[in-house]
Amino acid sequence: MESIKQFIFARNAALGTIAKAPENKWDEVPAGFSNNIRWNAGHIFVTAEGLLHLADEAYETVHPDWNVLFATGTRPADWPAEVPSAEEITNALQEQLNRVERHFSAKLGEKAAKPVTIGPLEMTTVEALLQFVTFHEGMHTGVINSLTKIL
Repeated sequence: MESIKQFIFARNAALGTIAKAPENKWDEVPAGFSNNIRWNAGHIFVTAEGLLHLADEAYETVHPDWNVLFATGTRPADWPAEVPSAEEITNALQEQLNRVERHFSAKLGEKAAKPVTIGPLEMTTVEALLQFVTFHEGMHTGVINSLTKIL
């Protein structure tokens, strides 16, 4: 249950940081950065969806069409004209928080449906994947905070 509490803490921190980011600056990519606020916020969402679906295939992902915009290796320069609004991304992150808490609270000790290896890290349980999602979220929250300060 502690991993769920940490995820909730990290998500609330992300939502607070995102709320402080001026919406008119969401699409600027300052020198030294490879992406913008919109990309980082969307990336938090799609990464959690993908990894948590690997943890438990019964976890139904939403907005799979966002993967082409926000997955690792994508960038705003390649986006089509229409992208999700700040409000859509923020609402999706809030809704995801609720879904993750409901879906995974009683499943943390289970084996992952599909183990994931990232570098030397091998994640074989639901809890390990949720912990990585939480770590990843914190990194990108820091980037959003930095972008907000620079812009």
